Amino acid sequence: MSKYEDFDWGGLPSKAKKAAEVLGYNKRLWDKDIEPASCDKYWKELTDAEKDAAIVLGYDESSWDVESDSSDDED
Repeated sequence: MSKYEDFDWGGLPSKAKKAAEVLGYNKRLWDKDIEPASCDKYWKELTDAEKDAAIVLGYDESSWDVESDSSDDED
């Protein structure tokens, strides 16, 4: 769970917004809770830039992979 999940796009601090963009989010995706393709990857599959962005949003390897597993279950 992102520490910014209760924020709408306009309320995100600029550093968090930039991190979200690295992961593939934009205003529409973020505000409608639609996950970009990066959210289907496991931590080890993320690029270094994506890992850094995930860290800004409050994730670490363990919490990211838990979220990845739960998004797989929704398919």
